Amino acid sequence: MMNTTPWNIPLETRKKDVLDSLKTGKKVALMLYPKTDQASSFRYRSYNIYQATKESKKWQLVYFFMEEIDAVKELIPKCHLLVFGRIDKWSRELDELKLLANANNLKVAFDLDDCVCGQKNIKTMFNVVSPDIIDQEYWVNTSAQFELVSLLADGFIVTNDYLGKVLSDSHDNKPYHVIPNSLNKEQISYSDSLLDKKLNNKTDQFAIGYFSGSHTHATDFEVAYLELVELLKSHKNFKLKIVGMLTLPKSADIFIKNGQIEYTKIVDFLTLQRLVSNVDVNIAPLANNVFTNCKSELKFFEAALVKTPTIASPTYAFSHSIKHGKTGLLCQPGEWTDAILKIYNEPEFAKNLAENAYAYTKEHYYPEAVLKQIEEAYDSFIQK
Repeated sequence: MMNTTPWNIPLETRKKDVLDSLKTGKKVALMLYPKTDQASSFRYRSYNIYQATKESKKWQLVYFFMEEIDAVKELIPKCHLLVFGRIDKWSRELDELKLLANANNLKVAFDLDDCVCGQKNIKTMFNVVSPDIIDQEYWVNTSAQFELVSLLADGFIVTNDYLGKVLSDSHDNKPYHVIPNSLNKEQISYSDSLLDKKLNNKTDQFAIGYFSGSHTHATDFEVAYLELVELLKSHKNFKLKIVGMLTLPKSADIFIKNGQIEYTKIVDFLTLQRLVSNVDVNIAPLANNVFTNCKSELKFFEAALVKTPTIASPTYAFSHSIKHGKTGLLCQPGEWTDAILKIYNEPEFAKNLAENAYAYTKEHYYPEAVLKQIEEAYDSFIQK
């Protein structure tokens, strides 16, 4: 049976991880995260790094949650770095924790994977979140809370240079260091088991996958939507499989009724790999703005892990990970039709894209591939 929450490790075990790591001479970074139900960001920014540093000779990250803050206070005098992991609410306890860290010569890093800190770019974010006023008010208030937390940090840890520069420029040139999003061993192992099944799962149907993740991609889908509609009209064997939070236009109803659009709500991270493996092409359309350029390339490398080729908008992260025509395809508005038809009409080309992307992913996003960047990022905060 698949364990879809491998990060649910007892508190006492994680405290022991800290003490055992110190005994071996490793430095320890304590990460404080808001809560476990933010599974996606937590997995990339906490659990995956925790797992990767198990193989490090220099550093071990161990995560704790706000409800476990007393354990963090107890451990701070023994450790070397305090990391606030996407904490979205300031509190007096955080102020006190910062003072305790300073008293023990620990720097505080703020780990962020989105441009959600401060209200300077909040209007840009409104272009990609739901138009619902409640959502907008939530993000105005939450971005202010992120900003308050950022004032406690000595620097940032981010997923790419674009996000790092945005945060540094708006925070008096505070330093930033990049730890890219990556994969964990459970994801890799399960995806490997899917590859043989993928070879024997061919049908006459051509499935296009859109894996939206959250409602912050509400208008990103519009970048490719009209072209997708025309493809569904002209190719009755085409199916659009959507997974995640997405409100479709009324014009999509006819395709839902005839079975050409299939919608699945958010699933766990291993089931997601199976669903991605069952489509012929993965699409990742994004509007071009500050918020989307701060996003990571995870939709590319998770699809590559199950050898599904990706077509994506040329945002900062995708442009740096996808080599057009070699590891995937990059599309501007108006180019989605031709790109999807190329994948459909040229199966050998699509196969080569997928194989190249798989090789690139092993080289850049496996735990051992990101370990050096993790160590360098943490080292930077303790250098005098």
